[in-house]
Amino acid sequence: MISHRMSFRAMFVLSIFLLTGYSAQSTADTCIWEGKAPFCNGDCRTGYTLAKRDNKGDGDKCATGTKAYCCKTSDVIIRGTAPLCNGKCKVGEEMLGDSDYGPNGKKCMTGKAAICRLQIQ
Repeated sequence: MISHRMSFRAMFVLSIFLLTGYSAQSTADTCIWEGKAPFCNGDCRTGYTLAKRDNKGDGDKCATGTKAYCCKTSDVIIRGTAPLCNGKCKVGEEMLGDSDYGPNGKKCMTGKAAICRLQIQ
């Protein structure tokens, strides 16, 4: 029989996970949005690479600035350098999406940069 104290602890831990939005998938995500509305000005933290910028990103719209979509530098590579991006992933890489910004953070004037997940070996 489970004690009343143990069942309370289990319910408390479960409620913390549910309230914080914890999931196994969220801890393994490769990319995150940086910057919070209304004054966004999102920048990538150390170890992350800018993939794209957007004024809405993962939620509320920015009144000023933009949010930054940042991917772990170790897992992701941006292919296609601004101003003439036209990026393509290499064989064995998974394409996660595209970006209006090259790996140098500069805006693409033609084409888009490719956001590629490196092959896991």
